[in-house]
Amino acid sequence: MNILEIAGLLLNFSGTILIALSVQANPGGANQMVNGKKIPLASIFLNRFRWGIFLLGSGFLLQLFTIIFSN
Repeated sequence: MNILEIAGLLLNFSGTILIALSVQANPGGANQMVNGKKIPLASIFLNRFRWGIFLLGSGFLLQLFTIIFSN
């Protein structure tokens, strides 16, 4: 396995983790009632989300360039 492929996989993995961590409970304490239970509304932190998308795209392009230019 090429070092660029490994770097692309690491970028993809870290981007996925960053996107997953960008969704959290609303810091304002907003919630909704469902069957008598309070359920907190989700909030997406856009800076983390955008960085995660950027890392995913970078990892994909790095792997794509590795495959194209490996010949």
